[in-house]
Amino acid sequence: MEKDSNYCDDEIFDVSPFVKLFIDKNGTWFQNGVEMIHSGICSLFCSSLEKTPVGTYQVRMGSEVCSVEVEDAPFVVTEVIDGEGGSIWIALNDGCTETLDPEGFWIGAENVPYCLVKAGSFHARFSRPAYYQLARYIVSDDEEEEFFLVVGGRRTQVKVKS
Repeated sequence: MEKDSNYCDDEIFDVSPFVKLFIDKNGTWFQNGVEMIHSGICSLFCSSLEKTPVGTYQVRMGSEVCSVEVEDAPFVVTEVIDGEGGSIWIALNDGCTETLDPEGFWIGAENVPYCLVKAGSFHARFSRPAYYQLARYIVSDDEEEEFFLVVGGRRTQVKVKS
C-alpha cells in the first residue's frame, strides 16, 4: 500500500477532541466522564503523563497525544513510610515509591500539603491519611509561628504557598 504523500511518520495526532481525560483531586482518572477502574490502564496513563511547556498536562503514546485536565495535582501521596537513616519514603497513587525531598515540600491553600515528585517534574497532593502520617515529622518553633519538617535529624522550614 502506498503512503499518502501528505503523511509524515513524525506527525503527532491529537485525540483530545475525541477523548476527554481528567484527574480529580484524589488522583482518580476519568475518561469522558467515566471513572477509569482498570489499574493497568491507569498505570500506563500515569507513566505516559507529560507536563507541557505552558504548564498543562498531556498523555503521549507513540504518535498520539491527549490533553489531561487536572483538578489539583497529577499525583497523590497515599502513604508515608519510614526509611533507613531517617529518610522518608512516599508511596504515590501510581504504585511508585520515592524518597521525599524536604526542600520540595510545602503547604498550599486550605492547608493542603504538596511535594515535588518524579525527579521534580510533577507535584503531588498528600491524601489526608498520608498527611497524618507525615505530621509526626513536623515540629514548630516555640511560638508556633514557623513549622519544620525534620528528616534525618535535619530541620527544613515548611514553605507556605497560597
